[in-house]
Amino acid sequence: MAVLCAVLVLGQIYFDLKLPDYMSNLTVLVKSPDSTMSDILHTGAEMLGCTLASAVLCVICGYLTAKVAAGFGFSIRSAVFNKTADFGQQEMNSFSVPSLINRTTNDITQVQMLAAMGLQILIKSPITAVWAVIKHQ
Repeated sequence: MAVLCAVLVLGQIYFDLKLPDYMSNLTVLVKSPDSTMSDILHTGAEMLGCTLASAVLCVICGYLTAKVAAGFGFSIRSAVFNKTADFGQQEMNSFSVPSLINRTTNDITQVQMLAAMGLQILIKSPITAVWAVIKHQ
């Protein structure tokens, strides 16, 4: 699912970076005296299509990212629980109950959110920056 999400992010980047091209075409059409309203509307419809395609890919990727992050969080919580259950009496006395609760809830939730955000933002940002630089050279 994580690989599929990365592919969907690439699709989002493609559609997001097509919008400025359509905008420049639209600007040329508006300034051109021989352009027709249907040309302008056609370009606007293409822009709307790119926006909708990017939004659909974003929603699907968000769903898959949430599933991956939830599975990752479940695995970590299970491992922490099993490790805690294997503690001896001396190890149990070195940790407080609030500390263990914090580790199994807040800390793992933070790692889970990093995984979810990482699959979208940490993949999308550098690829978008590099692709935009390459495209506009």
